Amino acid sequence: MSNGLGAGFFGLTLLAILLGLAAVLTLALVGVVEFRRRIGTVPQLLKYVSIAVLGGVLVVAGFGVLAMYDEAVLLAVLFLVIVFVPLTVVGIYLHQTIELTRVDVLVTAGLAWSLPFVIGVGVTFGLTIGVSSTFDLAPAESQRLGVVWIAMFVGGAVIVIGSVLLGKYLSQSFPSSRSV
Repeated sequence: MSNGLGAGFFGLTLLAILLGLAAVLTLALVGVVEFRRRIGTVPQLLKYVSIAVLGGVLVVAGFGVLAMYDEAVLLAVLFLVIVFVPLTVVGIYLHQTIELTRVDVLVTAGLAWSLPFVIGVGVTFGLTIGVSSTFDLAPAESQRLGVVWIAMFVGGAVIVIGSVLLGKYLSQSFPSSRSV
C-alpha cells in the first residue's frame, strides 16, 4: 500500500468480506438452532459447511493482519481484536469447560463468533463516529485522543463476551464427548 487511503480501502474491503462470511455463519447459526429444536440433532453437513466458512474467515483475517502489519498497524490490530482474540477465547473456553469433540468446538466457536462480530463491528464504528461527532473532533484529534483504540477494544470486548455467552448456549446443541 502506498498511502493510508489505499490501506483504508483495503481494510474496509476485507472487513466487508468478513461481514459477508459472518452473515453466512449467522444463517448457519439459525439452522443449527432450528434443527436442534425440531429434530434434536444437527446435520453433519451443516457442521462441515460452518467449519469451511470459519476457515475462510481465518484466511481473510490472517491475510489482513499480514498485509497491514507494517503500514496500517491499527487495521492489523483491529483484525486481531475482532477475529482472532474472540475465536481463541471461545475455543479455549469451550475446550476447558465443556467436553466437546474438536469438530463441535470449531463449529460452536465459529457460530458463536458470527452474530457478536456483526454487532461488535457496529459498536466499533458507531462508537468512533458517535464520539467524534458528539465532541466535534477532527480525525487527527480523534486519533490523538485514542478514540479509535478505545472503540476498537470496546467492540472487541462485545465480540468476546457475546461469543462466549452464545458459545455456552450453543454447546448444548452438541453431545459432549463423555456421553458419546
